[in-house]
Amino acid sequence: MPTNEMLRREWISAGYKSDMGSAIACRPPVNRSTIRLYNLNSVKHALSNIENRRIKVSRFADLNDPFELLAANFKEHKTRQVVRDWKDKSHSLMGLLCFAGDWSEPVMWSHYADKHTGVCLGFDVNRSTVQQVSYQDDRILNALHPTSIPDNLSEELQQQLLCTKSGGWRYEEEYRRFVSLNDATLEGPFHFWPISGDIQLVEVILGPLCEEPLESVRQKVKLHFPNAVVFKARLAFQSFKVVPDARTVF
Repeated sequence: MPTNEMLRREWISAGYKSDMGSAIACRPPVNRSTIRLYNLNSVKHALSNIENRRIKVSRFADLNDPFELLAANFKEHKTRQVVRDWKDKSHSLMGLLCFAGDWSEPVMWSHYADKHTGVCLGFDVNRSTVQQVSYQDDRILNALHPTSIPDNLSEELQQQLLCTKSGGWRYEEEYRRFVSLNDATLEGPFHFWPISGDIQLVEVILGPLCEEPLESVRQKVKLHFPNAVVFKARLAFQSFKVVPDARTVF
């Protein structure tokens, strides 16, 4: 499929922003109950995920934001400790699948795709299973009862803590799916979630500096996900964006 500005209109009509990375490379989800989301990795991990039809489950204690689950503004030491204990408990019981709303931001490729040498996987995900991160410039103001314990934090506060990050992370446009570790597959120290059902692989985008042969990746993807499109990205000529390389899109 050649790059086509007509495709951009389809993305806009489907509710996506006009400068979506894939807007001239492929079509948006047909089903409005589905959202297109992205996950960036090194080549090694991306190909492993494709071959094993899985995606890694992230753990709260291992995320790169030190304020993870600690977005509330609490002055008292006791209330801060309650939230830290709740974070520890959450880490032991659940993990999360981390997605981005787009792949065109170069900082994302630098941080998560091995300095632009990696691969971005695009998924169609059931909208009802993911939550959009809220980016705030100030920490959450919330009062805790002096006798509060991790088990009785309000559902509202828990949801705020799970999905609030500093405004400095806005470029990630993050969406999260929270999963029980008991339902994930444990391999060594890592947990994985299957790419099946309400998570379907539909795009594979090689980074601008990725040295993996495009045709080799296409063959591997075709073996496991025959309907997924595979193309290479490049640095934009007129903006600070990562965009599809039209020569590799068909």
